[in-house]
Amino acid sequence: MVKVSVVIPTYNRADYLPAAVSSVLAQTCRDIEVIIVDDGSTDATQDIVCAIQDTRVRYVQKEHAGVSAALNWGWHVARGEFIGIVGSDDVWLPNLLEELLPRLESDPNIGVAYARAQRIDAHGNLLPQMLGAREKFAGYTLKSLLYGDFVNPIAVVIRRKCLEAIGGYDESLLGNEDWDLWIRLAGSYRFAYCDKILAYYRVHPQNLTQSRSAYNARLLQDRIRVLEKFYACPNLPPEAVAIKPFAFRNLYQDIGLRHVTAHRWRDAVNSYVRSIRVAPNPLAALLRGARDVIYSFGIGKTYWGTRLADVWVAAQNRKDAADNF
Repeated sequence: MVKVSVVIPTYNRADYLPAAVSSVLAQTCRDIEVIIVDDGSTDATQDIVCAIQDTRVRYVQKEHAGVSAALNWGWHVARGEFIGIVGSDDVWLPNLLEELLPRLESDPNIGVAYARAQRIDAHGNLLPQMLGAREKFAGYTLKSLLYGDFVNPIAVVIRRKCLEAIGGYDESLLGNEDWDLWIRLAGSYRFAYCDKILAYYRVHPQNLTQSRSAYNARLLQDRIRVLEKFYACPNLPPEAVAIKPFAFRNLYQDIGLRHVTAHRWRDAVNSYVRSIRVAPNPLAALLRGARDVIYSFGIGKTYWGTRLADVWVAAQNRKDAADNF
């Protein structure tokens, strides 16, 4: 038995995989195993893994079936009490497990511990954008996740028995499998946030989530499916029902922004129109959408802009928590 099993799903990421594996093996917490799940790669992935001289590394090959299936395969064969997740093109900082494990070990009701990540380019140069944030409504994790996904999926450790209890990842989803998982976990378990940058998220042309990816349309549809699937469940908590109009407003605005990024103007307009139609306050929805576009294409690309946004979001979250939004 080991304390932490770190699952690295990979598909044709031979150029970036060594850095991801090395970053996990360099953790200050040494009681780990690394499970590389090769989802049918056709590049030099196998040769690279076979060259790694560390008995903590396990290599699993399977037919190509998508990231959800690879993640499920990984945690099912894992031996650890806790499951860490990192992308094969991303990087952990050495103290990630040192910071996150105590949060899980301090309370058995905590199912997920996560931290922040900073974006890097294909060559490893730092970019201003950050991933991961504190829940919007303190003490209401599910409500916060429905409002918008705030969990950083590459700097996360999950209690294994929690994954077992909910059945793991939904393999019918090509993407957004992490947001779907957080929502289902939040129905029964608490999340612990570490307000530190503990990982780097690599941005490169082959990212599945890139706006110009060949899979982009399917990914956006899956994003809608995540919310529709949740709201099709019976006996939802009152706070989940109350947040529903805002959840779909934010979802359609997020999709609209992704269309704008890819210069799909007609699709962008359609998405923003849908967001206004479902919003309790159409004018507020319009202003919110315009703000997000301005941020994404302006100050959001600067270091000072991202820091200013952090301060503003924290203040807004405190206000919403006080108002019990």
